Amino acid sequence: MVFDDSSYSEEEKELVKRFEHCLSEGETCYFDEDEYVMIFDYYIDNEDNKSCEKVLQFAEAQHLLSADIMDCRARLLAAEGAFDKALSVVEDALKIDNRNIDLQLTKGKILLHTNKKDKAESVFKSIIQIEDSDLDATLIEIGVAYRTVNMFALAKNYLSEAIRLNKENEEALSELALVYELCDENDMAIQTYEKVLDINPYSTQTWIAIGNIYFNLEEYEKAIEPYDYAYTIDAQQTSALLQKGNSLFCANKFEEAIEVYEEYNDLMGENAECYVNIGDCYENLEQYQEAINAYERALNLNADNTNVMANLCVANIDLENYDIALKWINDALEKDPEKSLYHLFKAEVFINLNQKDKAIASYKESIRLDETQTTAYIAIGNIYFDNQNYTTAKMYLDKAYSINPDAEDLKLFLALTHYKLGNFEKAKSLLKQACTENDNSLNVFYEICPEAKVNSFFKSFSPLK
Repeated sequence: MVFDDSSYSEEEKELVKRFEHCLSEGETCYFDEDEYVMIFDYYIDNEDNKSCEKVLQFAEAQHLLSADIMDCRARLLAAEGAFDKALSVVEDALKIDNRNIDLQLTKGKILLHTNKKDKAESVFKSIIQIEDSDLDATLIEIGVAYRTVNMFALAKNYLSEAIRLNKENEEALSELALVYELCDENDMAIQTYEKVLDINPYSTQTWIAIGNIYFNLEEYEKAIEPYDYAYTIDAQQTSALLQKGNSLFCANKFEEAIEVYEEYNDLMGENAECYVNIGDCYENLEQYQEAINAYERALNLNADNTNVMANLCVANIDLENYDIALKWINDALEKDPEKSLYHLFKAEVFINLNQKDKAIASYKESIRLDETQTTAYIAIGNIYFDNQNYTTAKMYLDKAYSINPDAEDLKLFLALTHYKLGNFEKAKSLLKQACTENDNSLNVFYEICPEAKVNSFFKSFSPLK
């Protein structure tokens, strides 16, 4: 997760700048304990352990035996995975200040991460007995501690208690919503995030979180608006703009998606991924030359991107530029010969060039690289069917069926093959199944096998019988 310093005030950020200025100028830093703790918190939140160490070098020298500075040292040791040393520092600090809530919280968190859950719970329970004007903040800390070790039930309990004490606590609501999200309780997560927005409708991170839930649920239409709000509130949230484009794409709103991707490109500079997305939009709009133009721009930015080469192959197939398509897929395979999908595309080019032997060879290479490549088995089966080699066709189609019996039109192809082999009862059974998947299956069957209309097995055939 990218560090977001929006929770820090401008005054706090200025303090960090002063510290960094001292370092850059080679000056000795002088800050009080609380200021050092704040600066340390900024860096530990950013997972910048090296800067944390620099803070402590000054803080420990200037504030000898400060329990708060010792707590920072323990937290840094824990962040580095040195839990035993961290716990030892905490125990020494508690001898100096045994009612220090921050130290107690650090101790509990260390115990949780060392799988001493009962001891951790005992520490946390003792903390909330201490008179604390900031009890809701303490409860949030405990809830987050449980969330980080995936103990979600306890996390919910502590965060819910923090909200009971202060229903307007934005942080507690945000953390509780995140726990619901991690538990896949998405409705509750969205409801709780919406309570955050009731308090702070300008919380871009909350709008993005709601957008992410809808996107992950594949409810793309609902994801568009939250991402749009996040970017409208803060134009620095360009990731929300990109996700809005992705949501529009997944919602089949390709023209709108193109506009968003182009806006993102204008803001962030030319981006190969965006040009690929734009190309995919044009491909879906059947504007193949525009798709090719976009893919070529992507390739100019990333000349080794074999997926873009494969996309150029597909777009040129759509334009019936088969020689150009073959050139692109050969370029892709030269760089990545082990990609099963690329051999499928090459086989499709050969099919369109009516070079069926080469197509079969490419399909077989695709299968060699991926034995579950159902599409290749079906394609080979259909080539043999067209060549009236029904026994071999059945062998490949049966293999496809054993991998994925629900592959599109596979039951229809098998029905046709069994009919040609004289297995009329099997053909009739498979055709009935095919008709439940595709209403047009019967018409296709009779188009390929018109003689079946007078066959006693099919004369009165009805998919409903």
